[in-house]
Amino acid sequence: MSRTTPPRPVNVEALFPKLGALRGTTTRLHPRPGRPDASVSSVGGPLLWPADEPWPVCTEPHKRSSGYRIADIRRERRILADVWARDRPTD
Repeated sequence: MSRTTPPRPVNVEALFPKLGALRGTTTRLHPRPGRPDASVSSVGGPLLWPADEPWPVCTEPHKRSSGYRIADIRRERRILADVWARDRPTD
């Protein structure tokens, strides 16, 4: 099994020269399915946490008066969907 990225079918920078300034070095991952156990990383498997260490939590106070109720969000989406579904005059 090859573990390298195959050559690109086209030279994107030749087709779109302005993109050349945005080029950067990246690392492409080639994940493989598996069954992780306690001896391997948590990437792709269960997160392991030391039993004697507490789970981190946010202790900062937060305002409870900000944000939107889920019922209000759903109502607004329903209203907008109804409005967009109406027939509109055209030129």
